[in-house]
Amino acid sequence: MSLICEISGESLASTTEEIVVTPSGHTCIKRLLLAKLSENGGVDPFEQVQERPLSEDQLVTLSKKASIPPPRVHPTSLPNLLQQMQKEYDALVLELFDTRKALEDTRQELSQALYQNDAAVRVVARLSMERDAARQELEKWNSIVTTGPAAAAAEQTESAEEPSKKRRRTETPSEPLQNDIPSDDLQEMVDTWGTLQPQRKPMLKKAAAAAPTAEDLVGYVAGDKKALHKTTCKGLTAMAKAGNVLVTAGKDKQVIAYSLSENVVLQSFNFGSIPTCVDIFQSSLVAAANKNGRMIVYSLPDGSIVGELQSKTPIVNLCIHPSANHLCIATKAGKIIIYALQDQKIFPVSEFSGDEAAEYTCGALHPDGLIYAAGTTTGKIHMWDFKNKLLASVLEEGEDSVEAIEFSNNGYHVATSHSSATVRVWDLRKQKTIATLNPDKSLLEAVSTLAFDESGKYLAYGGKGGVQITAVKEWGETAKLASKSPVSAIAWGEAMIATTAEGDRVVSIHQKS
Repeated sequence: MSLICEISGESLASTTEEIVVTPSGHTCIKRLLLAKLSENGGVDPFEQVQERPLSEDQLVTLSKKASIPPPRVHPTSLPNLLQQMQKEYDALVLELFDTRKALEDTRQELSQALYQNDAAVRVVARLSMERDAARQELEKWNSIVTTGPAAAAAEQTESAEEPSKKRRRTETPSEPLQNDIPSDDLQEMVDTWGTLQPQRKPMLKKAAAAAPTAEDLVGYVAGDKKALHKTTCKGLTAMAKAGNVLVTAGKDKQVIAYSLSENVVLQSFNFGSIPTCVDIFQSSLVAAANKNGRMIVYSLPDGSIVGELQSKTPIVNLCIHPSANHLCIATKAGKIIIYALQDQKIFPVSEFSGDEAAEYTCGALHPDGLIYAAGTTTGKIHMWDFKNKLLASVLEEGEDSVEAIEFSNNGYHVATSHSSATVRVWDLRKQKTIATLNPDKSLLEAVSTLAFDESGKYLAYGGKGGVQITAVKEWGETAKLASKSPVSAIAWGEAMIATTAEGDRVVSIHQKS
């Protein structure tokens, strides 16, 4: 009734407006009450439930003497003042209690509403699945009615034979598709993505449980050094790890596969030239040379050559696709090429390149295999989307050349190192930088390699000055691994970190002392 302004005794004494009393016993300002009566058709606003009519003649006007001061409590002593303050404090506490209670009730109502919404979504999803299944049954029934039971049974038997058999290409394409992927190859990549997607969270939880603590990382020391290559080797150029197998490439033109669990060399491959890129996945191992574009795929169990290819342009990065039947490479000429492995042969099936001229310096494949990131000399990062067959986005902050790129296993973060020794961490969902490390070369003078651990909790970056380890989301200095020579490669393992240094043929195993 704020519009009618029903007033108390104190307000009655202080106001200059004409005051009236309604038949229902309410004291109001006459001007506001008449305005309210004109709005609601002459119904007493205090008796709206019974809709009792009210007119101006029924109002009783109150008279007041101007000499009567308004009744106001004046604290004349300190006890009165303290008593008044206590009353105000009690009123404030009671109001705060009521507010908190209302907030808690609102939270409970919101939680119940969200739960009901989630249940409704699950019901709708289940009904959609049942609807799709019913449609499929209806189509089968229609085919039986149309073609006869015998033909339908034969068709069903034919479709059920060897459902898990891999698609096999009938012929080798002579030229790769430009900014496109053959339907069979794309379907295999999408199927692989569908298999890996639900496995990510359980894998990350398992890796997080086994990940070292920050205190453990501080205690890591170079306790063991593996001299895997020849004594004439003047340095290691690349390193990769899968499971307990560590692969290194050296300037002695050798590629070595070493078992960390058994402490033995599994295979030693003579590449023929200095390999600069290596990768390993399951039982396949691939190496490539930046200088002459040579690429060889080896079989790890028997040491045989699965396929060999001579690229037309230098290769700056290569990755084995999670499908195990494709290779993805980035060339210095600014192209992303997808190769297929089949029948002891390697042949290109797709080639992606942008409209603007770009020189690629490094690259990395997303853990799910449908996004490829390539760094350029101008500081831009090209994000290629294989599923949609396009350049999805270009990440850019600064103009310093990109030296290395690494995806996190959580699929959300990608880290880049630059020629200015700056390390930037990007959030792919927001497509913006969430952390900038070593901006003023305070930790390392140069950064040439990056590596997330398997759980995605830590990021290690190394170069001239050793290796720095930072915790994801905190981005502070968690631990440091010293190295006299610039670090060229980093690989995380179970309770260990393997590093290689320029001009050195050994692999340093850092573990808790």
